[in-house]
Amino acid sequence: MPEEKPERMSIEVIEVSPRIVMPPASSTVAGEVFRQLLQQAIRVADQANSQAVRMASDFAEVYRREQAVRLEYETKLREIRLLERQSTRYAEDLATMLRSERERREQLETALEAERVANEELRRTGLQGISHLLLAATIKDQTTGAHLLRVRKYVEAIGTRLGLPAQNVEEFGYSSVMHDVGKIHTPDHILQSEHHLSSEEFEVIKQHCIDGEVMLGSARFFETARAIAREHHERWDGRGYPDGKKGDGISLAARIVSVADVFDALTSKRPYKTAWTIEEGMAAVIAGSGAQFDPEVVAVFQALQADGSIERVRREVATAALD
Repeated sequence: MPEEKPERMSIEVIEVSPRIVMPPASSTVAGEVFRQLLQQAIRVADQANSQAVRMASDFAEVYRREQAVRLEYETKLREIRLLERQSTRYAEDLATMLRSERERREQLETALEAERVANEELRRTGLQGISHLLLAATIKDQTTGAHLLRVRKYVEAIGTRLGLPAQNVEEFGYSSVMHDVGKIHTPDHILQSEHHLSSEEFEVIKQHCIDGEVMLGSARFFETARAIAREHHERWDGRGYPDGKKGDGISLAARIVSVADVFDALTSKRPYKTAWTIEEGMAAVIAGSGAQFDPEVVAVFQALQADGSIERVRREVATAALD
């Protein structure tokens, strides 16, 4: 057999082009879908990220605000606690002050009660002293007791009609009975003289105003009585004695006593004169208004005479003398 020659193997060289091999149409559609899904996923992720950022920012703002509120709350709480401590201290201080004030008030009430008792004792002592002085004057002159009682009642009636407080009316009344207490030092022959006094005798009797003031001492209880004793012979026009005081410079108590004393002296029997009638005595008082007497006091005294108060006083004293 003829020797077979071996086949020559040929290698076919295939050139590979650099162009892109396009996938099939179905593959292209799938890629587009994937791309869109990817873009949608990216957008969703971006939105989620933006929302997350906003949420984080909002949370941070809320947290900041909560921290600010917490800080403000803690500050207010500290202030409240401080105020509470201050209030507690203030309440304790106030309670202490109230206790001290209560103690002071109790001490004051005790002191006032002691003063009231002392004043009442002083008043009783003073009235007892008045009684003794009045008794001494009555022994000296038997007509003095009824005269002083009538003067006192006239004075109290005038003071009441003038609208004076009851305490002043009482004080003027019991002080009035001492207006002539200085006459204790006046010689009997002058007091009981049945003739008009000489100039020398008149100077002696004028001294009873000063003597009466001195006899009543310096006790506060007799302050009004001293003024009455010294001033009851002063005149509204300044021509009286012993100091020549005038108008409102004379104490009101003395101005009232002056009217009551002169009226009762005129309407009473004395060793040197007979008693005048009430009408005559009132006429003399009215004539002295603005000169010897305070016009307002005279007007009030006229009103008392008009409503029968003067006559009522005279009856009461006369009845008391008979008893």
